Amino acid sequence: MKRAATPVLLSVLGFFTPACGLFASAQTNTHVATNTPIVTAHEAHVVETGPSDTRRVGDYRVHRFSGSYQKAPLTLTEEVIARENGLWVIDYTFEEQSGTTKLRVRFDPRTDSVQRVSKFDGAKERGVAIETYQKLIDRTTFAADSNDGMLASTHGTCLVGPSELDCETKSYKVAVGDHAAILNVSRSSSVPGGDVAGDIIGSDGAVIYRSELIEIGNASSPKHGVASR
Repeated sequence: MKRAATPVLLSVLGFFTPACGLFASAQTNTHVATNTPIVTAHEAHVVETGPSDTRRVGDYRVHRFSGSYQKAPLTLTEEVIARENGLWVIDYTFEEQSGTTKLRVRFDPRTDSVQRVSKFDGAKERGVAIETYQKLIDRTTFAADSNDGMLASTHGTCLVGPSELDCETKSYKVAVGDHAAILNVSRSSSVPGGDVAGDIIGSDGAVIYRSELIEIGNASSPKHGVASR
């Protein structure tokens, strides 16, 4: 079978995080789409759709990323902190063995773009380049080199925190370098944006990349106030 020329970028981010979605195309550092792409069954070409902005202050998500694509697992917590002068203020906390990095990102939903990024030094915000955010987000994604089409589609359940959700899982034959692998993508209509989990499994059974939505909800009030600038 002839391989599709377009690489496949996998991540379960997409509701809070600009530039990420299950099969998001690569974006620039300063402009990232909030569209959640879906995949057609015929040749797994990317088709983008534009869901309405349903964020609310207090919304949060926790994602875990693991696999041989990086040295150690990474956990990312995203929380919508405020709506400020038309911008969403979203905190991103990256936790791994080497330490924790917390960024605050101001995102314009009208232009699908990141406007400002700051890094926390204790309780204070310090402005940093947008590329600081982009480099960390890039660590949550993995690109297979080609997609040879869908193998199967099954319906079952996915566990997100204590909740068991109805999910559809689609499997694709992909290649990572010269090696064959299987890409699995799970989506649920119970989750805004639909994305629940995804992984790429090598022909030897090894997990190359795995992304999981492990918690989602809304705090009764934001956990953090917007720091003074």
